[in-house]
Amino acid sequence: MTHHTLTASVPTHLYGLVDKHILTGFESPEGVEFEPCVVIGITSRPSRALHFEILCESGAKWANIPLHMLRWQRPAEAAPLHPLAELQAWDCHGWDFAAFKLDYLFEMGCTFLTPTKKAIDGHYWFTVDHTDNGFSLYPPEHKNYNLILLEDGSGQIAAMPNNRIRWKDHSFCRPGPLPAYRVMPETTWHAEEGAINPQDSAFTQDRADNPSGA
Repeated sequence: MTHHTLTASVPTHLYGLVDKHILTGFESPEGVEFEPCVVIGITSRPSRALHFEILCESGAKWANIPLHMLRWQRPAEAAPLHPLAELQAWDCHGWDFAAFKLDYLFEMGCTFLTPTKKAIDGHYWFTVDHTDNGFSLYPPEHKNYNLILLEDGSGQIAAMPNNRIRWKDHSFCRPGPLPAYRVMPETTWHAEEGAINPQDSAFTQDRADNPSGA
């Protein structure tokens, strides 16, 4: 996992589509039109939604494409169109972040809950986790941004924290009501707070019963 500032490569590039309205200053004709693209990078700015870098079929490269302007597949006829606020629950926490793919979750199905309480099915793409900011260092405020490819016909992409997603690992997870989980407590945990100095019990410590110090 690598620490990034502002922009990074996505862990796995994605062939998809971009809403042409964002490429034409919103002056294109009425109705939704798409251009094939490859999603190749991701950008994080504090207090803004996630943005992306893309390479268009025309050969043009674009930066700063907002999440809701991308599709991972062409939308089905009469499919829902989710506004940005339903696709990303929280703005980015800072400039510094890590982008990584959790192999265990590779293409795993899930259901997530939008802030408007819509339950939407999708599957995993990758995860973003912010670093070096007060929100992420405070346990109750820390959030992963799991990138989810929606399976409701919209072709859209969501970025949701852990507490809005239920994963579908059919060999391990069991259906039914969730336990009474709560937000992480404020406590931070430190290994060096014990009463014993770990060096006092190390094999390499010089002691009277070990003259060689080995």
